[in-house]
Amino acid sequence: MSYYYRGNLAMELEQEQQTSTVKKTKRTIRLKPTIPTREKLLYLFVISITVAGLGFVGVRYSQISQYNYDIQSVKKENRLMAEQNAALQLQIEQMSNRDRIQAEAERQGMMFNPDAVHVIGKAGAVVSPVHAGGSNQSTKQP
Repeated sequence: MSYYYRGNLAMELEQEQQTSTVKKTKRTIRLKPTIPTREKLLYLFVISITVAGLGFVGVRYSQISQYNYDIQSVKKENRLMAEQNAALQLQIEQMSNRDRIQAEAERQGMMFNPDAVHVIGKAGAVVSPVHAGGSNQSTKQP
């Protein structure tokens, strides 16, 4: 607000009164107190425990993942071994065939002697030799 100054004494007095009534007040700036050191240490401790816990969980998760991978690979290997065992078992049964053994023996020059042949069945029964005019007789062994 600017006043016209043309020699008006009333204006001069008014301006002098305004300057004299204005008092300079000092502002006091009040600083907030900082967080106490113990509380800072407590926060740091809680954060470090949280980070360590999360790290531990991450390590355990990676170990569990590795164990699952190992289990899957062992199961796959087990399945392949079972297939291999089944194929070998089939080969054993084919090679154990009586007719094949007899044909292989005759091919190598052996002669069939029915008196010297004793066949043991899977149940442990002994089958006596086959005679030209007789039948097969089976008896249990003790």
